[in-house]
Amino acid sequence: MACRPKNYPFYNWVPKPLGILILILLFVPILTVGGVYTANSGEMTSGLGLQSEHIQFVGFVTSIGMAAFSPFFYQLVCIRREKMMCIAGFSLLYLLSYVCAITDSIFLLGLCSLIMGFLRMVLMMVNLFTLIRYAFGMEATRNITPGMEPDTEEGWDKLDKEKSQSMPIIYLFFMILGQVGTSLTAWLAYAYQWQDVYYYMMGMTLVAILVVFLTMPYHPYAGRRFPINFRKFGSVSVFSALMTCIIYVLVYGKTLDWYADATIVRSTVLAIFFAGVFLYLESSGRSPYFLLDIFRLRTIRMGIVLFLLLMIFNTSSLFVNVFTGVGMQIDNWQNAALGNWSIAGYLIGAIIAIVLGSRGVKLKYLFAAGFLLIGASALFMYFEVQNAGLYERMKYPVIIRATGMMLLYSLTAVHANQRMPYRYLSTWICIMLTVRMVIGPGIGTALYTNVLQERQQHYITRFAQDADRTNLQTAASYDQTVNGMRYQGRSETEAENMAAISTKGKIQVQATLSAVKEMSGWTFYGCMASMLFVLVYPYRKRKLSA
Repeated sequence: MACRPKNYPFYNWVPKPLGILILILLFVPILTVGGVYTANSGEMTSGLGLQSEHIQFVGFVTSIGMAAFSPFFYQLVCIRREKMMCIAGFSLLYLLSYVCAITDSIFLLGLCSLIMGFLRMVLMMVNLFTLIRYAFGMEATRNITPGMEPDTEEGWDKLDKEKSQSMPIIYLFFMILGQVGTSLTAWLAYAYQWQDVYYYMMGMTLVAILVVFLTMPYHPYAGRRFPINFRKFGSVSVFSALMTCIIYVLVYGKTLDWYADATIVRSTVLAIFFAGVFLYLESSGRSPYFLLDIFRLRTIRMGIVLFLLLMIFNTSSLFVNVFTGVGMQIDNWQNAALGNWSIAGYLIGAIIAIVLGSRGVKLKYLFAAGFLLIGASALFMYFEVQNAGLYERMKYPVIIRATGMMLLYSLTAVHANQRMPYRYLSTWICIMLTVRMVIGPGIGTALYTNVLQERQQHYITRFAQDADRTNLQTAASYDQTVNGMRYQGRSETEAENMAAISTKGKIQVQATLSAVKEMSGWTFYGCMASMLFVLVYPYRKRKLSA
């Protein structure tokens, strides 16, 4: 690698504190810009006349693009051309955001989201490694270069201990910025229109381009050729198609009645086909995009299981949104403000992970604590869900769940990386992002939404049987509504229809709250079973001779 200026990547006139601040603030547009935004999905759905599943599907496609980047991770962070990559990346994000703001095509929105996810991961990793080098004077690529692994058990153990302290800090940083971005987009969508979120993000990318252009000099490429083998983009396409088909089935299954719909059948067949093609390409290629023998590592298999369990049970966060939306009738902005309490949970979880990890507490006890806290959050909802719930009390399950999530989120990667040869790192990041951001949440969302709907219908049928004239409370409420409609000048038929609708609405609310309470209880039991599993599972480190 060619010699770099002392103040790389900035001009010499840029003070180091200012340079560090610039690199940190560049993460704001990187982590915030996306194809769709969860906080304004309601406004976007109504504005475009789309199903909510469309927006949910496109959000997962963004995550697929982020996972598809991972096998290029090592080559890209070694390029060391921050200015070129930032200007090119932010320019493309600007154009794609504009397309997302004006299009009403789900296909085009999904394609832009896939590319934006890919670009976000490129910029995030490149900027992170540049920040580490600039702020701390460390060449972090040395810790991921194949062949530079520790060669003794003591060296590996020291490295694992360092990761158990650094991983929570890194994840805390990104998760706080992500939550701030969610709150910002919710406010923009609430105060203005959903399109204004995209225009604001376009403005942020322009500011980022201007700052990079003014503070960073041009650096020529140091190597003989560009290190990315573009033949790998064939594998990228197959991987993206495979994940898209899988997530299509999970998101649209409930809406389209699963395999009664031809598109669900076709997506399943295509998923099997693309899985076969992907396995063939990776097992026969001279320059594989994905190292299949990574699954021989015991820690990797356990990491996949932990992330799956975490993301499935973490979907129980919808209990708070359902309860506040149905029982309290609050809007997206208030829900997003409630979600900001998760920052407190992330901070508490990171502190616990760092302090206990530095004292040599075994990871299995921290994993168990994580599942215990997520279960405690569900148990809190079990006792809290009622007709007269308080908005102020909903911050407690948010904080408790976020604390448990942070423990598992940051330390699962530490366990999976134990004594893992560096050549597997890019493949592991791909697996981690796929399980953590696509498959796990997809399964969790499909499971919770389907069960919630089924239990709602069960309780509606059950409660409706008692909603007749023999029930004095129902009869009194019905008559009161009829009389009120008559006083407003409505006809007898209109008054009775309005009273029936009012009675039906009350039954639906009660049925929804009962379904949330029941599912909270089952979530608690699931978390306790997971806690028992991580405690009895035999943890063994890889032998260096293997």
